[in-house]
Amino acid sequence: MVHDLAVSLTKQLIQTNTVNPPGNEKDCVRLLAPLLVQAGFQVQEYEYGAERSSLVARLYPEAGPAIVLSGHLDTVPLGSQAWMHEPFSAVVEDEKIFGRGSADMKSGVAVLVAAAIHHAASGKQIPLTLALSANEEVGCGGAEQLLQEKALSGAKCVLVAEPTGNIPCLGHKGVYWLKVLFHGKTAHAAFPQLGDNALVKAAQAVIALNNDLSLGTVHDVMGRATLVTSRLFSGDNYNSVPDRAELGIDARTTVTMPNTHLATAVYNLLAAYEVETEVIFNLPPLWTDPGDPLVQQVFSSCERIQSIRHTPRIATFYTDGGVLGPGLDNAPTIILGPGESGMAHQVDEYVSLAQIHESVDMYLEILNHLGTASR
Repeated sequence: MVHDLAVSLTKQLIQTNTVNPPGNEKDCVRLLAPLLVQAGFQVQEYEYGAERSSLVARLYPEAGPAIVLSGHLDTVPLGSQAWMHEPFSAVVEDEKIFGRGSADMKSGVAVLVAAAIHHAASGKQIPLTLALSANEEVGCGGAEQLLQEKALSGAKCVLVAEPTGNIPCLGHKGVYWLKVLFHGKTAHAAFPQLGDNALVKAAQAVIALNNDLSLGTVHDVMGRATLVTSRLFSGDNYNSVPDRAELGIDARTTVTMPNTHLATAVYNLLAAYEVETEVIFNLPPLWTDPGDPLVQQVFSSCERIQSIRHTPRIATFYTDGGVLGPGLDNAPTIILGPGESGMAHQVDEYVSLAQIHESVDMYLEILNHLGTASR
């Protein structure tokens, strides 16, 4: 029954178009909230914008710190290529459910809701909180809002059902997006000596950032921080010296090269160019100690279901866990969910039925054993 519910909810959530922008996550909230209320949860909706909201559902909140189950309701756009199946049809073929969000992460949300409803029916008075957020795909805004409005508190741990192929991950690299503006002086392209080419300055900075920037030491699990100069815009026409250039930077940070250290290194390198800067997104790296007893409990639960041994690793993408874990007194945070990470954001995205079933079993096992563990 619980497996059937997870599969059914996956299909219904895929069929609910929440491409961000505009999001429209409220449609998912309308679907899920009545089910959770019927199961005995205290449900509250948090408005995020027009037809946008996040959902928080609590079970036994008075009994102490809760196991927080985190998922997001929005998806990325469809892309420009044609899909094999209509992206909101949730077609099942070859034991896979196809559609936008199938892996990232409507199957994960469905698993969390199905497992939470089953847990509620067990009668075990273990505090549980579902945090289903809006606007994760564009900077984790929904999760930030939930913390700002004090919608969440007293977490024993945070479990994020993003697509990891049902492999538990102990965090992910941080994210630092920076917009850099270079200024010069315009002139006719026939007289370049009369101008000051902002594009040349930006190009020189790109070379320096790629060749001369120190990215710190290598972390045993997270690896080394990375920096990509990912966007460059300049000029209004062909026959003028550009007086403005815009550079975009994407850095992925580690606990050995955190955002503050990387930002200092970047600003020091750019100081000679007299630039203007704007931080677009600043999410610190997320890392949970593999020796934490709660981590050991989760790993053991996964291993009992899968009959394989898990070693410390991280997810390759950022998650709401990077906001919620630190925001909830650095609660141990683990990313674990159905779907392959490589399927996220892809045309013809899918999730296998087998992974949904396995993920349900893993979460039920985790809830059964983690409820008795102390933080």
